[in-house]
Amino acid sequence: MRHSKYICAMLLTALSAITSSNAVSQSTPPVKLIVGFPPGGSVDTIARAFAEQARAQLGLSMIVENRPGASGKIAFDALQNAPADGMTVLIAPTSVIELGPMVLPAMKFDAIRDFVPVGSLAEYGFAVATGPASEAKDIDSYKAWAKANPSASSFATPGLGTPQHFLGTQLQKELQIELIHVPYKGGANSITDVLGGQIPLLITTEQVVVAYEGQGRLNTLFITSKNRNPLMPGVPTAKEVGLDQLESVDWFGAFVKPGTPTGKVNAWKAQVRQIVASSSYIDAMKKLGYEVPERQPADFGALMTAERDVWTERVKLSRFKLTQ
Repeated sequence: MRHSKYICAMLLTALSAITSSNAVSQSTPPVKLIVGFPPGGSVDTIARAFAEQARAQLGLSMIVENRPGASGKIAFDALQNAPADGMTVLIAPTSVIELGPMVLPAMKFDAIRDFVPVGSLAEYGFAVATGPASEAKDIDSYKAWAKANPSASSFATPGLGTPQHFLGTQLQKELQIELIHVPYKGGANSITDVLGGQIPLLITTEQVVVAYEGQGRLNTLFITSKNRNPLMPGVPTAKEVGLDQLESVDWFGAFVKPGTPTGKVNAWKAQVRQIVASSSYIDAMKKLGYEVPERQPADFGALMTAERDVWTERVKLSRFKLTQ
């Protein structure tokens, strides 16, 4: 009898411990990764891949919370309204962070003042490609064609105020040719019209042109990344074709709210470094068409300041005006 009572007591103690452990686990909320775009897009996909690796490698519980709308402003507001406890993290491309306040009146924030970057999750470059309208196979032949056909020389982008828009105006300056901007509402229609011969030049992301590599439908003149894309080893970089000013990448950053304790900020930086350096994460990004930075920037503030200066000059060059 005493033995039975002892066993029951032990079971009750164990059950109590398990219940207590579960209560602690359930009472600790997961980290929220805020994404300002719908599910399935590039930012959402990267955030989910990062969350998956965080769970697998570090046992961290994370959920992706999509807050689409207002070109990312709703997500930015969500971070600014959250507690500064490191439990809410914004995942956003720097082109939106840097360009937003320059091209959208509602984006009244300062990226360096209002966000604390803790890591770079992935990056990609842009691509300049031609379709059948010009049949140019390299940048020199397109330049010659554009000089001979100034009224027909135009470039398609996903829209006004996008990085592609401003890269196009800079390309015009560097080549000293006429380039008429034809903005679309998204990238799909722009690609269709370039393939159909209505528009001679396309400025898009590297991921888009990779899908057409080797088909003979698009001719990628160059990419803006620092290094050649291993999926398109024959395509030169901007620097290799003498267009150093066009070298540019967009990187997806993780940001916390200002005021977050230094210890938590440093912990986040260490966690990001560990996750993005893993082979499983790098492989996941490559399958999605993205590169992982070889090393995290030592001074994110300096990096963001430098990039903002570059984009500011590109916006000025385009004579873009904010619309109220």
